[in-house]
Amino acid sequence: MTSWPEIRGLSYSTMGRTARGTVYSSDGTASSVWFAPPTSWRMEVADGSPSYIESATDEYVFRGDGVAVHTAKHPNRLVAVTGVSPTVLFTAYRSWTPMELTGRPPRFSEPHQLIEAEVRGRRGWQVEFDDSYGGPTITMVLDAELGIALSWRQGEQWVQMESPVLDEDFDPALFTWDGPAVEFEEYLESREQLEHQQKMQELMNMPPTHIGWVPMQVTASPTDGDPLSGALDVTVTASSPQFGIRRWLTKLGEPEVGFSMELYSPRARTTIGPWTVELRSYNEISADDADRVLAELGLPDPPGAVGDIRDATTARQEAAEEAEIVSALGIGRDLDDYLHDSYGVSLLVRTDFSDDRRWREIALAAMAPVDSGMDDESTFEAGLTCIDHRDNDGLTVEALVERIGDDPPYYAFVADSVTMFHPEMAILVVDCGRTDFGHEPGRTFRVIPEQMQSVENNLSISNMDFRDFADSVDDDGVFRGFAPSPPHVAILQRDELLALSATNRSTPALARFAEELPQVDHPSMVVYETTRTKVHDSVAALDDPPANEIRVGVEDYLAATAREGMCRHGFVQIRGGHWSLVIDPDTGTLEAAMLRQYQPSTPS
Repeated sequence: MTSWPEIRGLSYSTMGRTARGTVYSSDGTASSVWFAPPTSWRMEVADGSPSYIESATDEYVFRGDGVAVHTAKHPNRLVAVTGVSPTVLFTAYRSWTPMELTGRPPRFSEPHQLIEAEVRGRRGWQVEFDDSYGGPTITMVLDAELGIALSWRQGEQWVQMESPVLDEDFDPALFTWDGPAVEFEEYLESREQLEHQQKMQELMNMPPTHIGWVPMQVTASPTDGDPLSGALDVTVTASSPQFGIRRWLTKLGEPEVGFSMELYSPRARTTIGPWTVELRSYNEISADDADRVLAELGLPDPPGAVGDIRDATTARQEAAEEAEIVSALGIGRDLDDYLHDSYGVSLLVRTDFSDDRRWREIALAAMAPVDSGMDDESTFEAGLTCIDHRDNDGLTVEALVERIGDDPPYYAFVADSVTMFHPEMAILVVDCGRTDFGHEPGRTFRVIPEQMQSVENNLSISNMDFRDFADSVDDDGVFRGFAPSPPHVAILQRDELLALSATNRSTPALARFAEELPQVDHPSMVVYETTRTKVHDSVAALDDPPANEIRVGVEDYLAATAREGMCRHGFVQIRGGHWSLVIDPDTGTLEAAMLRQYQPSTPS
């Protein structure tokens, strides 16, 4: 039986040697990979076009159009990798190379399992490790002849190598690129990405937190010796749990936990001079070990006086907030760039330029978060794209609808002259949709900023129609929210409904309701009390029924609600529709019943 030290030694034999192979991944991709130690890589997709090239000085990542995004490598450069990279197969030995050679603890210690295995036609040795970085167990297969890794699996992610070859002479041109390319800074599409890259470079230049001690698990494995004389040769490996250290100036208060530390649990915290330090880790660390790590930290002097730092931090935050506001206001954005967008952006178009401060106030109020009313302190907000361009000065509703045409957006928000001078900053909402989709192009209503999120959120996902809001405005044409539902006065279950149906069967609709009710599964009705006029108007406003809708008792229902006074009403749900009922609030007698039911379509 081959031992782990022998397999590990075979893997070490691949260090410094060129290698190539075809790598298959759990994401369904296949790549041809060339590796020339220590830092040159080339990866090609199935059609032979490159997807990645790296040399000692440059890196090229290829977009779908064949253009490479170029990055000049430098010591402070940070690279984030998602998924499992093919590089883990070619440089598997790095995971168990001793700390004396690398300056950091190896990722793996001794394997749990050692069995023979086969990967894509090649024989190898399968080994299984705990991952000191955290996460599921990692299983690898090392080629029994070459020592290169044939397979790497962790959880649902895996990579496998086919047809590995060592010691070929590679043309240096493999690791260069003279085709179309853009610089990384030009490729970045957002200000946030540029700021993040700059911040990472600044962090690398900061005085570090020096780690004076880490907990180690040391394993000694015998390889040779003489039991009679006591002579013994052992190989020694050491592993350490991965952990993170946070530091901050105590007088400035604890900063928000960053993304890299969110998945780590806090294990220990203490104060050292002006600093507060905290240890976090994914895996458990004993309290004694955590305390010792913190006690032996080496910390730099603060970067300045605390008061000066606080002032600078405040100024930076204010500048960042102002920059974010300016960006959100959309100054200089061209309206045409945001029309006919398949993602359907919600536009707030400024058409009055008389008062910049008022425009800012209106736009920020329209985009402000609104309490959701839930227990989790969540908020809702309108996802608006503001357009602030003087070419739109005086743009009329008719011109806007014509400019948009038949394609999205199907609605738009406008800050016009009325909005600017309106005491509630009522924003104009314009229906821009197609008539064949049920829209009324050019129809408008106004909405106060506090209700903007309700309108935008529902229109943007087609959860409600334009007319749902336009029909619910106040007398001045402004939507200030839907009227609250009246409190219910009772909930009737089967027995109460059966008793109610027996109180009046004087019309065909009432008789039909009484006849069909016993066949309804688990009938119930929430009873509300409201004016007869309100119930009457809601029924009178119904459009003509479509061909597949049955309506029974409409005239009786309208007659029962035509007079003044209060009534009680509710709905009994049935398959494909519902019964609407009107009840006399004084006698409890059923006055009218109206059926609305959709019939299933039949095959032609």
